[in-house]
Amino acid sequence: MNDFPMISYKQLDQWLEQGNVRLLADVREPWMYGENRILGSVNIPYEEVRERLEEFPRQGMIVCYCDRGAKSMVVCRDLWRLGYEVSDLAGGMSVSYTHLRAHETLANL
Repeated sequence: MNDFPMISYKQLDQWLEQGNVRLLADVREPWMYGENRILGSVNIPYEEVRERLEEFPRQGMIVCYCDRGAKSMVVCRDLWRLGYEVSDLAGGMSVSYTHLRAHETLANL
């Protein structure tokens, strides 16, 4: 069991509107991020997380997401163990992105 929350797309929308997310980290491959992403997210690929750890704020909520949720859950677990405040977007982009108001595709960039 995780000691960090998994949140729904609806809750993420609310948190974004309320300004409760300090960093929204897309841990997918750059080409996937290039095709679609959540508005305001930063692409920090799963394989680069350890070498880019300084980009994760020590204060404030970090929400991570990936394609289906597996890689972002691992990133959240590792960050949580290091003392970061994290949440994982349940199901990742495969479930959530069509429902997010903040969703961004190349068509509307």
